Amino acid sequence: MYSAVSSAAVSPFPSSTGTGLQTARFGPGQGGAALRALRQRLRDEQGEPVGVEDDALEMSATTVAVVEGGQAVAALRLHAADTPPLRRDLGTLLHLERFAGIWPAETIVVGSRLNVLADYRIRPVMDTMLRETYRLVRDSGVRFGLINCAPELQALFAFYGFHEYLPPAILPGGNAVLRMALVCEYATGFRACGSPLLDLVQQPELGQAGHAWLVQAFPMLA
Repeated sequence: MYSAVSSAAVSPFPSSTGTGLQTARFGPGQGGAALRALRQRLRDEQGEPVGVEDDALEMSATTVAVVEGGQAVAALRLHAADTPPLRRDLGTLLHLERFAGIWPAETIVVGSRLNVLADYRIRPVMDTMLRETYRLVRDSGVRFGLINCAPELQALFAFYGFHEYLPPAILPGGNAVLRMALVCEYATGFRACGSPLLDLVQQPELGQAGHAWLVQAFPMLA
């Protein structure tokens, strides 16, 4: 089963944000050239070799992008928790089995890739992208958003309302990653951290219930 997040239709025209930036949603496999061009620009910035291949998760993802001048400058890739490639690659790392049997798979999404060009790593761009992403998951009935990220991104995600729900993990090769969760509609938490998502909350009682369960299931949050 795929949630609405995994099967979200693409808007043929980006929507304006009123800031000179626009947003676009790309359904599974539909980002194509626009997202490959963004990744190639990132490689060029970093001096990496030419050539950008889609990975195994690309064809099952929904991506929210920020667009300027007709080109994607930032993008966040999402998957429903029941996506087979996602479960294979990240299920154990994120302990998705702890959610199984309690929460339907369609109520959980996982972010698997964040790409932002260097000149666009600024508050208006990140606000635009994460607010649009929040609208998408909220309107799809999602209750939890999970990510794994490098330690240097902890402050960024915490600002929007994510919290570490498991200790840092060490990947093969020795790199550390953080495992963070956002409880959708958790107004109390958003208010406490000053999250720009607070005004998008519509059913705060859902967030309270979700947070109470997460704290019980993952004592690190208590």
